[in-house]
Amino acid sequence: MNRVDSRSIQLRETFRILDEPGAGIIVIDRDLQVVWANTCATDILSTTEKEILGFDVDQVLDTHLMPLLQGEEDTRRLLAAMRDGNEVSGLDVSVQSSRGEERRFVYSSRKVRHEPFAGMWVLCMRDVTERKQTNEGLLSSNRQLLVLNQIMGVSASSLSLDELLEASLSKTLDLLGFDLGLTYLLNPERTMALTRYHHAVPENYLARNRTIKVHHWPWNFVFVAGQPRYLELRGETGTVEEEILASLGVSTLACIPILAESVVVGALFLGSRKMEGLGDEERRLLEAIGREIGSGVLRSMLHKRLEAAHRETNLYLDVMTHDIKNAENVANLYCDLLLDLLEGDAAQYARKLKESVRKSTGILQNVSTIRRIHQEPPDLKPVHLSHVIRTGLERTPEADISFEGTSAEVWADDLLPEIFANLIGNAVKFGGPDAGIAIRVEDCPEEDHTVVVTVEDTGPGIPDGMKESIFQRFRQGKNQGCGEGLGLYIVGTLIERYGGRIWVEDRVCGRPDLGASFKFTLREVVHAGADGYED
Repeated sequence: MNRVDSRSIQLRETFRILDEPGAGIIVIDRDLQVVWANTCATDILSTTEKEILGFDVDQVLDTHLMPLLQGEEDTRRLLAAMRDGNEVSGLDVSVQSSRGEERRFVYSSRKVRHEPFAGMWVLCMRDVTERKQTNEGLLSSNRQLLVLNQIMGVSASSLSLDELLEASLSKTLDLLGFDLGLTYLLNPERTMALTRYHHAVPENYLARNRTIKVHHWPWNFVFVAGQPRYLELRGETGTVEEEILASLGVSTLACIPILAESVVVGALFLGSRKMEGLGDEERRLLEAIGREIGSGVLRSMLHKRLEAAHRETNLYLDVMTHDIKNAENVANLYCDLLLDLLEGDAAQYARKLKESVRKSTGILQNVSTIRRIHQEPPDLKPVHLSHVIRTGLERTPEADISFEGTSAEVWADDLLPEIFANLIGNAVKFGGPDAGIAIRVEDCPEEDHTVVVTVEDTGPGIPDGMKESIFQRFRQGKNQGCGEGLGLYIVGTLIERYGGRIWVEDRVCGRPDLGASFKFTLREVVHAGADGYED
C-alpha cells in the first residue's frame, strides 16, 4: 500500500534542488522511509515514485536494487551503516542495468544535521561508468541542502531588512566560496537598483555602479525580467560583459534576482576569480537562495508595515481616549445639572443618559486594557492583594460588598485591579442595587503557594450552559451588544497572564438562580529571606 503523506508532497520542491544529471538521489526521513527520489533514481531502480515513496528504504533496496547488484554485500554494508548512523563517503559497486549492461556506480550516504531536516538521509547513486567526476568544485548534494538550510535560517531569524541582507550575503559568500558580492535593492519607483551591502568589491566598480539603471542592458534581464544572468570570460574583447568582469576582477559573475512572491525586489551579485563558469547544480542553488532571501525581504517589509499600522492604531486610540474622556466629563457635568433641575420621567431620562455615557467610557477602557495585555509583556511583581481589593471597593461605594481582608501577596502587575473592577461591576450591573457581594481569599488546597479568590453575588446567576463560554470574547448572555462582553474576556486573559485559572460555580450548589460564584487562582509570593522571594 502506498503511504505517501502530504508532507512528502510538500517537500518535493524543496528537495528538487538536489537533482543533477547522471545521479540518482533518494531522500530518506528519520524513520528510514523514502520521501523523495529524482527521475534518475527511479530509472536506475527500474521503478516509479508510486512504488517507492513512503516505503522503508531496506524494502526498496531489497525489491528494486538487490536484483541488479553483482554483489549484494555492498548494499548490506550501506544499509547497515545508515542504521548505525554512520555515513558512507563512496562505495563503488557494479550494477546490471535493465538492458543487461554492466554499469559502475558510486554510492554514498550523508546524514543531514541542520534543522528542519536534521536526522534525514540523502542517498546518492552516481553513474561513473563512462566518465569520472569532472566538477570537483561543485557542491555535493548534501552540501547544497546544508547551504540552503543555513540561508533559510538567516532569513527566518532576521527581522530587519538590513540585518537580513548583510547576513545573507556574508553567509552565501562563506558557504559557496565566492570572492566578492553585492546586494542591490530596487527603489520605490523601480527605476534604479541601489547598493545596500558589498564585500571585497573594487572601489573603481563601486564608484560607477553604486546605482544601476535597471532598464539598461544587461541588467534589465535581472531587475526587469527577473531572470538570472551568468557572465563568464569567453575571450571576446570589447563586450559589455567582459568590461563588467574586468572591472570586478573576476572570471565569473552570477547575477541572481531577489524575488518576493515572483516580484523582483533586488539582486544578489556573486563573483569568483577562480571559477570558469557555473554548472546547473550551482545555478539552481543560487536561484533558490535568491528566492529564499526574497521571502525574508517580504517578511521584513510586512513586519515594518505591521509596526507602522500598530503605531497608527495606537495613536488613533490614544487621541480617541483623550477626547472621549474630555467629552465624558462635560457630558457628566451637564447630566448632573439636569438631575438637579428635573423631576419624574425627565430626571429618569437624564440618569439613563449618564449611564450610557459611563458605559461608552467603559467600553473604551476595556479596549485600552486589551491593547496593553497584548502589547506589554508581563512584568510581575509582589502585590498586596488586600490593598488592590479595598481600592476597588472604594470605587463602588454604592455596592453592598463584604470583605474581611487578607495578608496574601501575589505575583501580578498594575492590571490586577481590572479583574476586580470587572467582576464587581458585573455583579452590580446584573444583580441590581440590592444584590449582596462577598469576596474571600483562601489557600488553594490543590496547589502549593497558590490562593483562591472568590467573588460571589446574590444576583440572577449564570445558567449551566453558559458557564464555559462566558470568558470568551463578546459572550455576555442576554445583553450581548457591540463592545460588550469584553469584561469577563479581560478577566480570563489577565488571570492566564498571571499563571492562574478561573471558573464559575453556583453560589448555592444546584441553584443557578440564587447567584454566581467566580473563583480564580493567583500565585502567592513566598518570602525566602530578608531580601528575596521564591516564585
